Amino acid sequence: METFDILIIGAGSAGTCAALRLLSLGYRVAMVENESFPRPQIGESLSPGIHNIFEYLGAAHLLQQDYCLHQLPAQVIWESQTPVILTAQLRGNGGMVNRGLLDKGLLDLAVAGGLILYQPARYERCQYNDNTWQVNIRQDDISITLSALFVLDARGRRGISQQQRLLTAPPMVGLWAYTQAAHMPAATCVEAVENGWCWGSPMHDGRYRIITFIDPKAIKQQAAPLLYNNMLDKTQLFQQGLKHGPLHDIQTCNVFSYAHTRPWHNRWLQLGEAAFAIDPLSSTGVEKAMRFSLQAVIAINTVLKNGEEELAQNFYEERLITSVVNHTQWTAQYYAQAWPGEAHHFWKERSHLFLQDKHKHGPFAQQLTTALHQQHHISPASPEKTLDIQHELQRLWNGKMHISSAITYVQSPCVINDRLQMKTAIQHPNLQREIAFLETAEILPLLVIADQAHTFGNLVQEWSKLLSFPLAAKMAVYLWDKKILCETIEED
Repeated sequence: METFDILIIGAGSAGTCAALRLLSLGYRVAMVENESFPRPQIGESLSPGIHNIFEYLGAAHLLQQDYCLHQLPAQVIWESQTPVILTAQLRGNGGMVNRGLLDKGLLDLAVAGGLILYQPARYERCQYNDNTWQVNIRQDDISITLSALFVLDARGRRGISQQQRLLTAPPMVGLWAYTQAAHMPAATCVEAVENGWCWGSPMHDGRYRIITFIDPKAIKQQAAPLLYNNMLDKTQLFQQGLKHGPLHDIQTCNVFSYAHTRPWHNRWLQLGEAAFAIDPLSSTGVEKAMRFSLQAVIAINTVLKNGEEELAQNFYEERLITSVVNHTQWTAQYYAQAWPGEAHHFWKERSHLFLQDKHKHGPFAQQLTTALHQQHHISPASPEKTLDIQHELQRLWNGKMHISSAITYVQSPCVINDRLQMKTAIQHPNLQREIAFLETAEILPLLVIADQAHTFGNLVQEWSKLLSFPLAAKMAVYLWDKKILCETIEED
């Protein structure tokens, strides 16, 4: 029996991201992958935030390979039927990649870093005893038993059953085919039509993939090739792809948005699309999956180093709920902005809170359901305004100040040195969530100093003994703007 600290099942971007980080923390990590790489994999779009993650993992060079396309503009028909052109600069530093080759590059990097890889190998069964998992796999017709303290299940959508999914949006069907990139604009195209929406982008190999998203009922009423080509024929941006005739070799897949109903159980954790899947509308699926993997690693490290399993599980589940709730709200709002409007069933159904699986039980499913209902009744936060720090500080400098009485103090988990620690945080009506740190400074000691200061100027000077003056000034003005530090009005 081979013994490991962590066993990961599935070598997609979520699983390999976790492996790279766990290896860097000194753990013995094994991975089981059923398929040989590179494998066909859709989901090519990478959002700008992916670059920070790849740099953090020491994998930034993979985004510079020839299977990655950068600086693509976009053509969008969404809020009106008039095309909107977004330059590459406006879109941010995202990209289009061959996911099969990118996943292989990440996996090769992890193996070079010490990952023990079983590939191709098939997961068969498991047993949990005395805080340890024993997992049976099969490789080359040989049965192998692996022992691990944690198992991370990163097998994606195929790794979980329908009964384990809490749906957070109405299902869709995706239909896709390829045309030559020369037949289409050198841009990513997105267009809303009455019965769904279309997405397309050039590929590194000279092809152009076009995907349409429709209601599942539509494909029961019409053959997929006819439905697909008729849908493109009604568009403005994609008609060029049909100038040499209808597209053939149409492929289909079901598209679900969901969260796993029990993502952490007996140190068996779900990662990536085994934990949650978001609407393809955002094109941030890879980034969200990898970012959540990094948060899962923090939870695991906390258990293995400090033994605080309840704290770690709560952190993992809260981060998962936050990600699902925020994305679900954003998606519904964006569907509501599309020009077809609620007169069309496809758009009406996706513009509102959707929870079909009300029969799903369990503590996590109930917490997520409650959070989705609560967030549905909260207006989206306004974007942060830009503050003129110097101007505001000069105006406030001699003014007397006090700490708002609306502050409450709570204990909140914070990530310190790759582990979780409980710190005192503040809650206030003007804050979206509690905060324990401002920039890199713990907030409680700063507020203790603020309680002794008489003026804003005195406060900034005292904070400058711990921080740089520009950072102290920025923090003071920020807290004033949020009405956490308040101007004291003296009566005559």
